[in-house]
Amino acid sequence: MKPQSIKLFDYFYLGSMFLGLLAFISSYPTLKAQLAAQGAQTGVAVPPSVIWIGYAVGVLIGLLLWYLVSQRRVVIAKWVIVAFFLFSLIGMGDYFGGPLVLSRIYGLVGLLAQALAVAMLFRGDAIRWLNDRPTDDTPPPAA
Repeated sequence: MKPQSIKLFDYFYLGSMFLGLLAFISSYPTLKAQLAAQGAQTGVAVPPSVIWIGYAVGVLIGLLLWYLVSQRRVVIAKWVIVAFFLFSLIGMGDYFGGPLVLSRIYGLVGLLAQALAVAMLFRGDAIRWLNDRPTDDTPPPAA
């Protein structure tokens, strides 16, 4: 059975991904305009579907990491999540560089949820649970 910290990790991590989706949807028109402007400057037209494909790949990677930590107890995936979170902190200054629009609010709240998710991975019960991996050949406990 999952410890409380891992359950909270699930809620915060998946919640941050949902907030990321809301941020992406609310900023899509701006991203599309920026891509068109960049294409006009360079002379290379890139279809807007590239934005969706890039986002989808990022979501799939995030879901894979969540699955590996939450369901398969892969400790290295925990550290990849921590590294991605730390890299996301580098770009945090961008949230305060202009007007506070809806996508930035979603982004900031999502970053906070991700910070809480990462913190849950370092609580005692989560550390014990991740390090105590059951083997496939262990017989089930007797009733």
